Amino acid sequence: MIDAGRIRRRGSDDGVTLIELLISIALIGIIAPVLVGVFTVIVRNSPTVVSRTEDARTLQGVVTWLPQDVDSTPAGGWNTNPSTPSGCTLSPGTNLLKLEWTENAGSGDVRFIADYRLHVNNGQTYVYRITCSGIGAGPFGGAMMRPMSSPVPALPVGWTQGQLPYDVSVSTTGVEGDIELITWDVRTLTGEIVRIDSATKNPANVLDTVPTETASGTTAPTTTLVATTTTLVATTTTVASGSTSSTSSTSSTTSTTMAPTTTTFPPCVVQSATLAPTSVKNTDANGNGKSATNAGVLAQAVSLTVATTGTCPGLDARVVTGAPNVQLFHNLTASGATFSLTFSGYPQGSSEIWADGMRAISIYDPLGVLMRTVTLEVK
Repeated sequence: MIDAGRIRRRGSDDGVTLIELLISIALIGIIAPVLVGVFTVIVRNSPTVVSRTEDARTLQGVVTWLPQDVDSTPAGGWNTNPSTPSGCTLSPGTNLLKLEWTENAGSGDVRFIADYRLHVNNGQTYVYRITCSGIGAGPFGGAMMRPMSSPVPALPVGWTQGQLPYDVSVSTTGVEGDIELITWDVRTLTGEIVRIDSATKNPANVLDTVPTETASGTTAPTTTLVATTTTLVATTTTVASGSTSSTSSTSSTTSTTMAPTTTTFPPCVVQSATLAPTSVKNTDANGNGKSATNAGVLAQAVSLTVATTGTCPGLDARVVTGAPNVQLFHNLTASGATFSLTFSGYPQGSSEIWADGMRAISIYDPLGVLMRTVTLEVK
């Protein structure tokens, strides 16, 4: 007798037919491209570790400097027109936010400019801060240009101010709506929106307070002294015999106003600036003693000594090294009337890259006035 259950079990052990196999392959061929496409989209839209790191520090310089610049700027002292020049001798790229204020430094009104501009450098876009100062209409020399960001998105075709990826706007806030607020929105390369808010603390176009120190001299505040003198007058009254004599005194007060006195200190003057050595060799970062190809670290330290007279509240040295994207800015150390600075070289672990050639080292006062220039030969 034939067992029907056994027949069914034997039938279930049969392999896949050719038709079933072809159908499976066809279905896989249809589904696979869809899955690959979805996976590709997910991978492309997921920020890499490098992208997340760049995003975290994209606007580090802007976040550091913008609030200070806005603090100093009076209401209406900014310009967001993309075509506006910086007002300095350096004016690359597109204007995002130009800030301008005036301060009375004791010897006259000085205009200060801080301009945030978008500029393409070596195929990548960055935010730069350009600063300068001077008297008159400008444009002013002694301009400093520093990168304020990591690579950021390029301006799209047809971009106008107020549209992302760069939206700088001015609004009013405060109880009476009398405080102007700068709001800056930036969409980074990873698609994140970074917002920076800053409000002005400058109540007027001119800060009339006289600082204790200025680059051209120091003026002490005017002091008015009032001298007060008190005089006692004795009065004696004599009465007939048997009476009592009494003595009384009255006082009178006179005030003398002394003329105000103003003490002006002599301005800062740079008498001399010397380098030691005046010529130095380039070397590679490992200090192998071989001349670098166009650029490298200094083979030895270079000392800058500046002798001054008068009242010098501070000096700084600026140099364009000739290496890509390298502009040095160093504050000099004061010791009496002498200021000094050392440019590190190998093996001090210097990370400053210099290109071969004659490199001008410019010395400025705190207001950005050029005081002296010396030249270092890098070879």
